[in-house]
Amino acid sequence: MNKTVHIKIERGDDGMTLREVLEKISELQEENPDREVFFDGDEYAICSRPKK
Repeated sequence: MNKTVHIKIERGDDGMTLREVLEKISELQEENPDREVFFDGDEYAICSRPKK
């Protein structure tokens, strides 16, 4: 899979709220309309991959 990690979030880090994560996902979706942006729970990161 051609996955790109945009933002890695440290587990237990209180520096980023859920609202900020969702806002960042929205920003990345607007900036990258050709990519599917998502939160990867295994990587604990905001990632994207090419749309099919």
